[in-house]
Amino acid sequence: MKKLILPLLAFLSGFVSFAQENPIATISHDPGWCAIIHRWGFIGDSLCSGEHESKRADGRTTYHDIYEYSWGQRICAATGAKGENYSQGGETTRGWIDHFWNYPLNRNSDIDAKVNLQQAYIMALGVNDFNSKMPLGSVKEDVDFEDFNNNADTYVGNYCGIIQRVRSLQPKARFFVVTMPEKKYEEYNEFLRTLPEYFENLYVLDIAKYGPDYTDSDFKTKYYRAGHLNAAGYQLTAWMFMTYINWIIENNLPAFEDIALVP
Repeated sequence: MKKLILPLLAFLSGFVSFAQENPIATISHDPGWCAIIHRWGFIGDSLCSGEHESKRADGRTTYHDIYEYSWGQRICAATGAKGENYSQGGETTRGWIDHFWNYPLNRNSDIDAKVNLQQAYIMALGVNDFNSKMPLGSVKEDVDFEDFNNNADTYVGNYCGIIQRVRSLQPKARFFVVTMPEKKYEEYNEFLRTLPEYFENLYVLDIAKYGPDYTDSDFKTKYYRAGHLNAAGYQLTAWMFMTYINWIIENNLPAFEDIALVP
């Protein structure tokens, strides 16, 4: 079991260290090259929305999308960038196409992802597809790269369809897709790792492979509130994503030479 290590000296110097060598072996509080992206779109579900849980007087649980605490908005706060949350609790890939693209109706002021196109997008969707038993599908059978309207209603078909829709209006947008921690999602994650084969300027933030163990009891005590992250957990995620994106850009600088010209 991987352990999240927080050495005192490393923490005081502004870093969080993991035991393994990987792109996020040392998590920096400095955004690094992530700061060259000035306009972000965040596509996802509750964990993309800064969701917090609370108890009502009658004991029932209520859920709150607190976007200002989301990892996306913490990235924006660290870099001075602007970003839009195209996300809400409970969202699926199929639901996102309706709620944020076809007929925008969502808890984020009915935000329309077609209106303000961004330079780059971080996409973290799949947990609710898995929980609702959405078939995985396959790229070969379920994706029409000429017309996304013909994509099959599977996780693969809808996930690729979201990227295709955004790229149909913003062809130079960079995409960073996020794998899901926990072994039960591995089949979905294997698909996500293949996406750079099909889409240019797309990179994988492989948190399932390189990130902390989200099932670890100590991790949950520090960074969770019930079934979702707490404020510290969302901040840690922002640092982790920025560190990973900094590493990607550092190793692919020519691929980002025109990022300032993305309209």
